[in-house]
This record gives sequence, C-alpha cells and structure tokens, in this order.
Amino acid sequence: MSPGTVRSLGRGLDVLFSMADTGEPETSSAIAERLGRGRVQVSRTLRSLAAAGLVTRDPTSLAYGPSWRLRSQAGRVVRARLAAEGPGILREASAATGASTFLAEVRGDGSVAIAEHVPSGLSWVGRSYPLHCDDAGQALLWDCDREELEIVFAGTEFIAYGPAAPADVAEFEARLIAARARGWAVVDGESEPGVFAVAAPVRDFSGEVVCALHTEGPSERLAPLADEHGRVIRTLADRLSGLLGWRPAQAPKRLPS
Repeated sequence: MSPGTVRSLGRGLDVLFSMADTGEPETSSAIAERLGRGRVQVSRTLRSLAAAGLVTRDPTSLAYGPSWRLRSQAGRVVRARLAAEGPGILREASAATGASTFLAEVRGDGSVAIAEHVPSGLSWVGRSYPLHCDDAGQALLWDCDREELEIVFAGTEFIAYGPAAPADVAEFEARLIAARARGWAVVDGESEPGVFAVAAPVRDFSGEVVCALHTEGPSERLAPLADEHGRVIRTLADRLSGLLGWRPAQAPKRLPS
C-alpha cells in the first residue's frame, strides 16, 4: 500500500470516527471545522466515502451521515466484539458478586439473555421476559424518556410477576429516574418473589445502549450488598462499553430526564 493510499485511508477513517462521535448528520464544513482540516479536503473525502456507499448525503440539508450499509457492518462488528469480550466480563462479575450474571438485550417488549455465567448450570439464554419487571429492563431502557416508554409499553399488560413489580409506566419511569441518579438499577422482587438483581447499561461506539449487564440471585443474600455489587456491575459494564468503542467522556445522544 502506497503512502498516499495510507494517508487517504487515514483521512477517511478520521471522518467516519468523527461522524460516529456526534451521531447526527453534519455538513462537510461542520466536520472540517471539528477536525481542524481544510473544507475542500474533507469534502473530497466525503464524496469518496459516498461513492463507496459508506455515507449518504441529504439533498436538502447537504448533511452527511453513515449509510445503512455502514451501520449494518458496524453492527456485525459490535456483535462479534460482544461475543468475544462478554464471557470474560461475565466471569469477572460472577467472581466479584457471587451471583449469576447475564448480558441481555431488548427484543420487542421483552428482555432476552444473550450470554451468561450461571454457576448452577440452569441456562436462561434465549428466554424472553417482560421488560417492565425484568432484571435488566431499567438498564436496557436507560436513555428512554416518558414518551418513548409509552411507546415501548403501549401493548404491555403490567402483570405483577413479583410482589414489587411496577404497576404502570409512571412507576417504571420513577424507578428508572432513581436508577440513573444512583448509576445502576436495583431490582428486588419484581421479576419473581425473592429474586434480586443489579444492572447497568452497555453502550457501543455510537453511544446507543446495546445490552445490559446484570446479576441475579436470592434477595436474602444479595440485597444487603446492593451498593457494592452495583458499583462492580457499573464498572464492568463501562469497561465492556469501552471495548465496544464507547468513550466514557463521550456524552450520550440524549440526556436522561
């Protein structure tokens, strides 16, 4: 590869990473200003990226954004990285808390475990549980405001699977706001009687919450350790986010309400 090709590739990656940082379409001038580079050079780079199908340009606003092709490829990279790094994080979380640990993602109005470290040997991978009372529900919906929660739960019947399950969207939102202030979610007796969990969101390079890291175990043993375990899970969730390209200093796309 010639030096000129390497430089061109580097410029292209700089622009793509810059676009990923903001998460919003931008004009070539705005991107050039943020990168401290010439507008003509950045404009040429963007045209090359558009020709390769990696970015698209809105004909009205003239703003550039990642193409669906690029988003699809990035999503596959995140999934592969999560599959590679997740098991080690889960083992460390279990060792630190003495609890079963899981990575879960949203599917419809449910939460599904995608990876786990379960000392008992009983697997939960692939099983779905209602988001409104799931151990990972609050962490998975971490960035949602009231309007978005109403959409997520539009067809949900708030069945009390556990004695402490939220009765409606308003109660779920109140718990979510408290979780954000704390830094991690605490779920005690919501999914079923006597089951306790702490959970924290995991983000990818764009800042989106892609899954949640959470514990699960008996309330009697784990509830007294809620703060200690919450700090552990939040630290490990942030570390996993870093491995997926998230920078802790990076601001989320939307500030929690």
